[in-house]
Amino acid sequence: MGLNTISDHILDILQNSMDSGATLVELKIDEQPGEFFSFVITDDGRGIEADKLKLVLDPFYTEKKKQKVFGLGLPLLKQAAENTGGSFSIESFPGKGTRVEARLFLSNIDCQPVGNLADVFLSALTMKDQVRVVVERVVGSEGYSIDSQEILNILGDDYRSNPSKMKKLYSFLEEAERLSRRN
Repeated sequence: MGLNTISDHILDILQNSMDSGATLVELKIDEQPGEFFSFVITDDGRGIEADKLKLVLDPFYTEKKKQKVFGLGLPLLKQAAENTGGSFSIESFPGKGTRVEARLFLSNIDCQPVGNLADVFLSALTMKDQVRVVVERVVGSEGYSIDSQEILNILGDDYRSNPSKMKKLYSFLEEAERLSRRN
């Protein structure tokens, strides 16, 4: 996956959260147009041991025993945020979960475009049946929230696999994004 937009970074971190055994993943986005774009992703997954937390930011780190390679997602997100004068942080506690936060300054020439958040939200909300996803989105002074549990209650338990229900959900997400950007 190319990490060419902020949306790509968000989707990469969301995938990591879902793969960590999380049952709850929360995404909070605060965008102040022309100023900054910040997001926080919190999960209740396995977490990362303290001695490995700094290592996950090294793109060349591998755990040879498990043949697991930590991807480039976290190091590239950190670099993308810091290139704009922004910030990046990660906190994790084994057995309790992980929190990743990034702030990027949109006016900086090195800031990547935001990308298509409706695509990211649809992917997150339909990625795994057993994971509850909560999205809070603010643009300027407008905002909305989406909870996969509410979607399940409204559209039924097949919304992740039923094309017409997925299309309805995507249309809702696109409209929510359009309305939030209008002001």
